[in-house]
Amino acid sequence: MVRRIARLPDWVPYELKRTAVAFSGTWYQLSRGERCVYTIAAVNAVVFGMWQIPQLLPFMTRSFLHNPSSGLSYTMLTSSFSHSELWHFAFNSIALVSFGIPVANAMGAEQFTAFYLSAGVLSSLASHLLAPLRPALILPSLGASGAVYGVLGATMMMFPNSHVALIFLPFIPISISHAFTALLAYDFAGAVLGWKTFGHIAHLSGGLYGVGYLKYGTDYWKSLVNKVISYRQSTK
Repeated sequence: MVRRIARLPDWVPYELKRTAVAFSGTWYQLSRGERCVYTIAAVNAVVFGMWQIPQLLPFMTRSFLHNPSSGLSYTMLTSSFSHSELWHFAFNSIALVSFGIPVANAMGAEQFTAFYLSAGVLSSLASHLLAPLRPALILPSLGASGAVYGVLGATMMMFPNSHVALIFLPFIPISISHAFTALLAYDFAGAVLGWKTFGHIAHLSGGLYGVGYLKYGTDYWKSLVNKVISYRQSTK
């Protein structure tokens, strides 16, 4: 990386090159799991910034907002990186970094990336398929909450004895198992009663996917990796 920076054209300011070298040194001192999570957070930040540009609103609404009536399927993925409001972006980013890094370090960057993306798509799909049960809930949606709930579920399965604290009650530790169960109960009530405060179906499905993946999906991942390795070895 340092050699690549050194080969940059002369018109690139020296101070910028020096900053890039310092950043690259810090970046590569991080674990692969940390780099993976920070990269996802950076993508979220870029997409959030794009929402703040008025000229881009038509494009963002079409491409980064999932509308069940639009006929577009790829937005189930792109909307998982999308936040238009600061509080939504901030809460999901804090949760992603706080819980995602331990899970990514334990899973490995490749598996965590696949897990995170699939959690985001599945939570969007569940919301898409189940919303017609309550027509009033067929609304455009966006946000990484479903994927983050998946990470929370994985955290509970991997580190069941850990504790969390609420932002407004940081001095009261709560068992992650109790906190996660309470969140799912709240979202289940919201989905059944038709609350419109949050994407309750996406939250609930993302959380359950995280639990299910840790129970069954990791073995499938290992089997898939072994098949890929065997195939590569057989084609050499």
